Amino acid sequence: MGGYRKPKNRLHREFLYLNHETIINSLSALEAGKVDEIIEKVSEAREGGLEGGLGYGPAKISGGKKKTSNMEEELRRTRTWFSAFEAWYNHLEAGEALGELTSWDLETREELTVGDTLRFSARVSLSPVQQVLLTYISFANDATNADSPFKQPANKVAEIKKTARMMAGWLRGKSDQKNMMVYLAPFGVSEPIVAARLEEEFVVGGAQAIEGEYTVVAQIETIIGTQESVPAIRVLRDVPPTPLETQTITDALQNFVEPARGLGVEIVDSDLTLHHPGIVVHPIAIFR
Repeated sequence: MGGYRKPKNRLHREFLYLNHETIINSLSALEAGKVDEIIEKVSEAREGGLEGGLGYGPAKISGGKKKTSNMEEELRRTRTWFSAFEAWYNHLEAGEALGELTSWDLETREELTVGDTLRFSARVSLSPVQQVLLTYISFANDATNADSPFKQPANKVAEIKKTARMMAGWLRGKSDQKNMMVYLAPFGVSEPIVAARLEEEFVVGGAQAIEGEYTVVAQIETIIGTQESVPAIRVLRDVPPTPLETQTITDALQNFVEPARGLGVEIVDSDLTLHHPGIVVHPIAIFR
């Protein structure tokens, strides 16, 4: 017997990603009263919260009323999101509405249906294309920093910044924030590819945390057919990808294959455009 006693229950969750808008909207439709109850409980906690007691005496937040109000508002919102997740997650589990992956291969892939909500353990990583784009943007930000080892000659800076702005535009989603493609390898199995786009506003741990083993809760968005493809990067907004957009962005990304090797990142054709038998999921929560 080793020197570790495992916990009997896992009550704590460390979130990498939480799409609270999807959860609250879904929970409102499933059990509207639950949302009201959550907000009521958070409000009750607020009344005895930041100005409540710590230890044996009352504790007051220092600073102006506006600052305290902002802190209370942020705390209230955040607690509502995570409370809503617990209610939503428990509701789906009780209703046996969560599919569960126990292995990942072509046979399992054929059992999935668009719209299924499922849970699985996965290795999460940025897609190679995403790694290259984010690395180049970071490099461009340091191009004029005199203290940076990546400082560039003045005559090259304008072109570097121009390329970085183009890349940043590719990464923006509908909300004008970064939209990051990640690969989710169920149980460490990388084929068929399972791809997801993380919206920056819902990333809890910061982009630097997007690497490691997590539990994923997601909804099947696209099961890519034999004659279909999904571009790794979207340029046009609010419309489905067209063959022209897919080919244009694939051709543009081909220019980064060689530079990526210099960064130690291998980009293959399946990273530029996702094909059958890959799938795309809508991520709802990623946590440990």
